[in-house]
Amino acid sequence: MGLTLKECNGSERLLVEKIVKSVKEVLAQLVSRPNVLPQDTSQVSSGGDTSFQMPKEKPVFEDEMNRRLKQLDEKIDIDCKETQVLGIVGMPGIGKTNLAELHFHMKKTKFLFRKIISSIREKSEHQEPDCLKKELLTGQDYNDDASMFNKKLFFVLDDVSDKKQVDFLVENLSLIKKGSKIVITTRDKSSIAGLAQETYVVPGLNDKDALELFEYHAFADQVSSTKGNFPKLSKQFVDYAGGNPLALEELGKDLHGEDEAHWEKRLVTLPYRCNPKILTELRTSYDKLSYQQEDAFLDIACFFRSEEEDYVKCLLDQYDSESGEDAVRELAEKLLISISAGRIEMHNILCTFGKELGSSSHENKSGERMWAYRTITETLCLKEMISPDQTKKGERKVRGIFLDTSKEEKVGTHPIWKYGKDDTKIPLDMKAFTDRFNQMDLRYLKIYDSLCPQNCKVILPDGLEFPFQEVRYLHWQNFPLEELPQDFNPQNLIDLRLTHSTMIERLWEAVTEVPRLKWVDLSYSVKLTDLSALSNAYHLRRLNLEGCKILEKLPGDMENMKSLVFLNLRDCVMLSSLPENLALVSLKTLILSGCSRFTKFDLVSKNLEFLHLEGTAISSLPSTIQDFKKLVLLNLKNCKRLESLPNCLEKLKALEELMLSGCFKLKRLPEIREKMENLQILLLDGTSIQCLSVNDHIVNQQPLQMNSLSMLRRLCLSSNDMIYSLQSSISQLYHLKWIDLRYCTNFTSLLTLPPNLQYLNAHACTSLKTVASPLARLMPADQISSSFIFTNCDKLEHAAKNEIICYAHSKSQLLSDALHRHNKGVAFENLVATCFPGSEVPVWFSYRASGAVLERELLPSDHGFVGIALCAVVSFENYKAQNNNFMVKCLCEFNNVDTSSSFFSFHIGDLSEEKDDQRTIKSTHVFIGFTSWLNINHCQELGLRRRCGPSKACISFLVTDGTREVAKCKVLKCGFSLVCESGNGSWDANAEASDDASSEVTESDYCFQDAIDGPTDSDDDSSSERAGESRLLGLLKRGWLSTLSPFVSSSPFST
Repeated sequence: MGLTLKECNGSERLLVEKIVKSVKEVLAQLVSRPNVLPQDTSQVSSGGDTSFQMPKEKPVFEDEMNRRLKQLDEKIDIDCKETQVLGIVGMPGIGKTNLAELHFHMKKTKFLFRKIISSIREKSEHQEPDCLKKELLTGQDYNDDASMFNKKLFFVLDDVSDKKQVDFLVENLSLIKKGSKIVITTRDKSSIAGLAQETYVVPGLNDKDALELFEYHAFADQVSSTKGNFPKLSKQFVDYAGGNPLALEELGKDLHGEDEAHWEKRLVTLPYRCNPKILTELRTSYDKLSYQQEDAFLDIACFFRSEEEDYVKCLLDQYDSESGEDAVRELAEKLLISISAGRIEMHNILCTFGKELGSSSHENKSGERMWAYRTITETLCLKEMISPDQTKKGERKVRGIFLDTSKEEKVGTHPIWKYGKDDTKIPLDMKAFTDRFNQMDLRYLKIYDSLCPQNCKVILPDGLEFPFQEVRYLHWQNFPLEELPQDFNPQNLIDLRLTHSTMIERLWEAVTEVPRLKWVDLSYSVKLTDLSALSNAYHLRRLNLEGCKILEKLPGDMENMKSLVFLNLRDCVMLSSLPENLALVSLKTLILSGCSRFTKFDLVSKNLEFLHLEGTAISSLPSTIQDFKKLVLLNLKNCKRLESLPNCLEKLKALEELMLSGCFKLKRLPEIREKMENLQILLLDGTSIQCLSVNDHIVNQQPLQMNSLSMLRRLCLSSNDMIYSLQSSISQLYHLKWIDLRYCTNFTSLLTLPPNLQYLNAHACTSLKTVASPLARLMPADQISSSFIFTNCDKLEHAAKNEIICYAHSKSQLLSDALHRHNKGVAFENLVATCFPGSEVPVWFSYRASGAVLERELLPSDHGFVGIALCAVVSFENYKAQNNNFMVKCLCEFNNVDTSSSFFSFHIGDLSEEKDDQRTIKSTHVFIGFTSWLNINHCQELGLRRRCGPSKACISFLVTDGTREVAKCKVLKCGFSLVCESGNGSWDANAEASDDASSEVTESDYCFQDAIDGPTDSDDDSSSERAGESRLLGLLKRGWLSTLSPFVSSSPFST
């Protein structure tokens, strides 16, 4: 075989595995072809050597099928005495028939009369209408009285395509003998409406089963699928198939025996070219669509996949308001589309099928749908690029054009555009287009750059003629004219988007009726000054004017826009006010952020839900704001002139977010006496508010009553020099999980914290000395991760650091227990993280060392761990973090006695923020992190049976800025402990002890001084130190470390 130990990276285990695998392959060849010598299996490709392929069995997916059968049993009870009809529905090729037949064969023995009638759709096309009824009644006593069916029956009616095929069942369902069961498979839900009491939608295969099915058809043997780039390519094809068995099978067959180059080429054409068998299967559904349904299906496939449902319905409307809604509902019933989270989705194979049909003028009467760069540019570019046979007027129909100018191509020998060059633009001849195409056909026109809107560069050498009467969707980034042409008629226009234009000044000259216009986006049109064209846009829903920098005013008759829901005026820097007495009754979102000259805000809509006034020049809010009963978000960030808020703030009962960051003149909040039960986010960073005081009162000012904010989840007080501590009432905020105190330089103590806090950032609280004891409440069932950051808190007292360390240890153990009991999956995330100034690894870490690398032989007691705690002591020496981002990472390797290894990595701490000034870390810091890696525990359980648990661990640490290692930051010391599940009930006692300040400490408990004061040299593995550590762990478990302050003056935790 030629294998050497060197080729296996020195791993004897890997060498043995390869030898065994090669021997199995040779034996399999000898068994199947005893008279032929085996070949070198390394030459197997996608097709493999068919003479010597390893035996394969077709996947059966027993677990998945059993799960589906169980779901069917929940919908149709075979033992129920009532007649039941179940519909099994799904898109073509999803496996409806197979599932129904399997269910039938498992349950048929309970019925005297049972029958499967297959291919009903196909039969009904060639036989008389009542053929199904005749076939069903074969073997039955049939007459006109009430005993039409006199036996309890079990029918499977496969592939019903029309309601007429089962109408006789609907009419006679009451005559069928009680206890009968009928299962109908269909790809059209409407065909069983009124008949089926329950419906089961067949899901796609899961990723694992889908890959197995694809590889069965794509590869000749099991070895080929693992070679070269095939695994990655296979995953891409499987992702495209979306769990559809027919697609997986046919794509696999297409690729069988082909090399990687062919696979890669097919991957490029996959979204546009359908497999013939798949196309034939999908065509049967498409051919039953009405004319309007066909258009809707093709429009969605080619242009509007994943768009919002209501938006698509409007675009698909013919000349009545319900036609688009009907089309979408009918396509969903036929399972050609789906509605997910308010958006219209379509399976990949259906989308490919639709694009292939939509791009052909022969396949649809409404015209071509063009999106291919070459096709469009050959049609729209300069006359010298147009061949003579393309100039016959009115021969072709075009329904839509989507031109993405970022697609760099060439037409003939003319390089019409090259991406990224400012001096080259696409020349379009719209006159030639109108000469050759029926002007009444074009509905959708989009010219854009999917990579960078500003780079959409198109020129119109002969101007622009636009006589298209049916256009309802016009998107043109960087529109190259000052206004739309005079022959443009917006009567049918629904959506107009002319973004990032450097030329357009107004839409059109005359005030024109726009009865259907609902969406307008003119954002970043930097020369736009006139919006009078929208005066009659009575049905407008959304208006986006963001970045229109010289726009000074809005239309005076804007209040006619009774349907306007969304108005975005962000960064309209010349806008100083809204029209006087403006009343937009439907408006829900108003964005005025960045309007630096905007000085006065008045009530515009009582239905307002989201109000953004960030960066405006307002100095106060009107008292009428109390009328905003539905207001959910109030954004007043960086309002530099804002000095006060109205006393009626508490009347905003629906308010969830109040954002006051950067309002440095704001010194007080209004008194909140009434509960604001919905307020969840309160951002006060960068203000001068001083109401959260240590003594619950401030001279000449009433404090903020925190108990009025019972649902608060996030509180930001950073960059505030006026706050010294938090109110004791903050401990009553059971929902508060996130507190930010960064750069509160006069903040001195954390006397109390909320009971369910997950995140606390006290970076650069340079006066902070004390923290709560215990730092946070610990519950036995706690499964929530936590992160407490105390970087640059150089005045932290020794007792405070002990509290932080005690909390990190206890939290790690609790999380290990909870995750081991309730979560058998894999969790790589950092579940506990904390950092603080210090220079020593806490003594409860079982293994410690100097430097950034720690290698240790593990003890038998370490087997069966459920988590790992890690520690690194890092020297920064006034390091300035690049991009204000760095993290402490570690790589862990566990070696077993059988030479196998387990690897994983994660970060035990990080610091990142959005600030202009670089963050400086001034001194040496201790980082502690804990993570649970439960699959390691599973490996250990298997290993113990073989007596081959982990025998050695190698842990290495480094500091990175997110991209590379930071050489200036040195890891001075490190440590780790393997955390095992604690004994049953031990943490109940811990929880009680932690909360009981009067718990007694026995004399034996004071014998921990040798563990605390003893040597911390990592190379000292003496039994006395281990005994001291063991006793210290017992103390930590009972939450009593805070009581030992008289005995830990020389603790290694001190700096």
